[in-house]
Amino acid sequence: MSNERLAQQYAQVVFETALAKWLTPLRSVATALEQSGAVSKLDDPALAFNKKQELVRTLLPANTPGEVQNLLLELANKNHMHLLSQIVGDLNRFAQRDTVGGTAKVTSAVPLTEGEKSALETKIRAQFGKDLQFDYLTDRAILGGVIIRVGDKVIDGSVAGKLAALEEKLK
Repeated sequence: MSNERLAQQYAQVVFETALAKWLTPLRSVATALEQSGAVSKLDDPALAFNKKQELVRTLLPANTPGEVQNLLLELANKNHMHLLSQIVGDLNRFAQRDTVGGTAKVTSAVPLTEGEKSALETKIRAQFGKDLQFDYLTDRAILGGVIIRVGDKVIDGSVAGKLAALEEKLK
């Protein structure tokens, strides 16, 4: 096994361990909030912060790290607890994007030839990693060019995208 691949494996384990430290308790609290309907209470500016603290602490799993508790209390303090489910979803998405490999979704107006796919894959792998997989879609609405999505990154080289940008500039 190459040193590069071995280092990637170690890094992946560290990343997953660090993410689990946050994601596991956040998922648990998000689920408890949905089931209890307490989000509106925690987002209520009229409810005293000490009452919010008590409510949050009743939802915490045992051994929740202090940093996670602080985040949840800050969300309650700022009346932003309604964002927790979205935060958990974004963390899940980041985790999927950052796992070794990943998928690039390539949308083109017409099906790409094998030569075009090969050239595109070489360029995209140079930017996002060599273990990237590719999913090709066709959408005539983009008129021409390609749109490439890798995780939360979007490269819009479509004619429709350029026309929309031009229209926005002219406003």
